[in-house]
Amino acid sequence: MINIQTVLIREQIIKSIRDFFCSQNFQEITIPALNRSIPLEPNLYPFTTAWKTRKEIQTLYLSTSPERRLKQLISLGVGNCFGIGSSFRNLENSGTFHSPEFLMLEWYRKSATYIDIMKDTRDLILYIRNSLTENNKLNINYSKNWEKISLTSLFSDYLQTDLNKIIENNDTLFKIAKKKGYNTKNTTWNELYDQLFVNEIESHLPKEPFFLIDFPSCISPLCKPKGENKNLAERFELYINGIEIANGNTEYTDTKVVKTNFVREQKKRAVNQPIDYEFLNSLKIMNDVSYAGIGLGVDRLTMLFTGSKSIDELGALM
Repeated sequence: MINIQTVLIREQIIKSIRDFFCSQNFQEITIPALNRSIPLEPNLYPFTTAWKTRKEIQTLYLSTSPERRLKQLISLGVGNCFGIGSSFRNLENSGTFHSPEFLMLEWYRKSATYIDIMKDTRDLILYIRNSLTENNKLNINYSKNWEKISLTSLFSDYLQTDLNKIIENNDTLFKIAKKKGYNTKNTTWNELYDQLFVNEIESHLPKEPFFLIDFPSCISPLCKPKGENKNLAERFELYINGIEIANGNTEYTDTKVVKTNFVREQKKRAVNQPIDYEFLNSLKIMNDVSYAGIGLGVDRLTMLFTGSKSIDELGALM
């Protein structure tokens, strides 16, 4: 059931977000809900709607994140920017922290890498915490140094395996899953990876804020591969109290590779979803400069600061 106090604190958080970025001369961008196409990313499935006119019927896609519009305007020269918009994800179950519609903050910084965005993220959350009139209800020390924890070390500690070997040889992951009793029939590598992470690793994660790094490049198609190890991407996720709050990276702007990934993903889908050539063109224009960005779940962050038990308190569809 919707909780008015939780909703009002979210409004305070949104105001603090705007104050933080405006003080750094970031441009705020309004995010449209409807799109003619959107990037084809693994595990992200859009809602569709029909635009009916007397002449024709066109399929439109609800935004899965603010990313598409922000990168369009970055390619047109807007510079450092941020946007807060409703995002819609299809084919995902609702739950305590999940809703088909949720509020997402994204920002992008020019001449930056994911290391810079980690610093932004920590600074932003500490700024929000200090600006709220209500004290956060979680007994978490936000001020201590936020650790960076590698997925390679977690796979070694809890699955006794080398993450690089899993990436280089698909059979290795399936053998590990079978040994642990997972049903691997009609299951993809990505699905097995997610199951093993959630069931075997996630419960061991610290409660204090930390950055999870070294994600496989194969599940991070819009993230720049690491220079010393192309198996891994310059990507991170922020966890607080064991909950993923944000997902950031250095942007991958090699349009040939990104297009190849989109085509591969398109072939996997039962419903034909068009390649987003406008998005690819934005990446092409951005290719000469290093950009980095992040998507942060405003609803989840609000839940942490208020001690909410369910995203339903924010009026989410359950």
